[in-house]
Amino acid sequence: MHNTRLGCLTPSGLIAAGLTILIAATFAVVRGGAMFSPGKLNAQPGSPLGGYSSHAEFANQCSLCHAPFWDAAGMSGRCETCHTAISEQRLDSTTLHGAIFELSPASVCQSCHPDHRGPSAPLTAFDNGLFPHEFLGYSLVGHAAHSDGSPFVCSDCHGADLTTFDPAICQTCHNQLDVTFTTAHVLSFGNDCLACHDGLDTYGDDFVHNIFPFPLTGKHVGAPCSACHLDAHTISDLRAAPVDCASCHADDDAHQGSLGSDCAACHNTNGWTPAFFDHNLSIFKLEGEHAEADCESCHINGVYKGTPTDCYSCHAEDDEHQGRFGTLCGNCHNPAGWLPATFDHNLSAFKLEGKHASVACESCHINNVYLGTPTDCYSCHAADDAHNGQYGTSCASCHTPAGWTPAFFDHNFSGFPLTGAHAGLACSQCHGGGVFSGLSTACAACHADPPFHAGLFTGTSCSQCHSTSSWTPASYNLSHPGGCDGNCINHEGASCRDCHTSNLNTATCTKCHDSNNPGDGGDD
Repeated sequence: MHNTRLGCLTPSGLIAAGLTILIAATFAVVRGGAMFSPGKLNAQPGSPLGGYSSHAEFANQCSLCHAPFWDAAGMSGRCETCHTAISEQRLDSTTLHGAIFELSPASVCQSCHPDHRGPSAPLTAFDNGLFPHEFLGYSLVGHAAHSDGSPFVCSDCHGADLTTFDPAICQTCHNQLDVTFTTAHVLSFGNDCLACHDGLDTYGDDFVHNIFPFPLTGKHVGAPCSACHLDAHTISDLRAAPVDCASCHADDDAHQGSLGSDCAACHNTNGWTPAFFDHNLSIFKLEGEHAEADCESCHINGVYKGTPTDCYSCHAEDDEHQGRFGTLCGNCHNPAGWLPATFDHNLSAFKLEGKHASVACESCHINNVYLGTPTDCYSCHAADDAHNGQYGTSCASCHTPAGWTPAFFDHNFSGFPLTGAHAGLACSQCHGGGVFSGLSTACAACHADPPFHAGLFTGTSCSQCHSTSSWTPASYNLSHPGGCDGNCINHEGASCRDCHTSNLNTATCTKCHDSNNPGDGGDD
């Protein structure tokens, strides 16, 4: 019969295991968990949180930070019990802790904030690379490793205090790489490296200038940055650099400003020569024979600015008319050549209408004199005046350019409008012998005093009693001047001659009234 052994499950083995557990538990209770602690807690005092000023005050209270395995919140949850602001930051990616948790959602507080490293050990350690350095405006992408391949650590740039940074560290390190370049770079742009650099070389060797409004082409490609960005110490300074040619090249202007300041109108970035100028972009386009002319033909002595654009300033010596046609050559000629020449008279002050349109130029412009040619009718047509000046010199009062006939005259525009019976009269009845000028407009000039007036109304205007409609009926519309002591009454049936026997200026009452017998009611 064999003896079956149960190993540690023997009664004595079980008793030994139980005693071991009991002893360990007793020691843990008595020592407050010190037997499991990897080191002393940080004792640096800070602002009180949850009633504690430092982690060292947690001694023998491990459960304040260490959660049991069944607690899903874990140790980070215990941290946020005191550090309540971290809970809010985790939800906002624009905050430091929010950016960290967005970068590494599974990260825990102790990854960056380890403890149990002694009373004075720092509570923050970033050597694990989880810290989003670009959140502070400077990426570590370009500083992952030294030139020898060894990785960067925080103290390489920050020394013992991670909250401070001395820009001189940049210059010290880069002097070891290329002291000539670094010295020149600092002289050109200053020693505040972070004012322009962000760790990604946004404004470094990989900077793409062509995505900006001023692309680098031609000889600009090889120019040093400082040539255009003079004394630029910040990003704002770099962006403020002028983009016009003259700001950089004024000293190179061989024309000394005589052509203006727009260098690009003739030159490009490949070099000052060859140069070109598209004259059609200026106010004076080159057409016809102008397009073939040498620049010096118009721009005397290389002076371009202020060159006149009128024809006569250049072509006065070519004027075969010697100024007789004025100085506006463009009225007849064009840049294609002096001939053929045309002139649109309708663009002048004297439009050609009717028979004027077919008349030869020399008919009006005697001896080829065009400037100052009169525009009134009589200056040209005096010899054609069949009226021999009797109607005056304003031919247009009766005639039109269509021809001398038919002619018309609107008498109502004259000093004697035709009304009543005058309107139907023939012109010759008043204008005897074809005389139209200087005629009197008085009635008596045409109408003799009839016999039955017998001179009674001599010196009186016919219109005082008559109208142009007819001689009768006639009326005397003026108030009677009086006489007879001012008591002229009851004479309605009397005619003018009853009282005025010889003329209107004298009157007699005795024809009807006896001075001794005034009559019935006829008192004067």
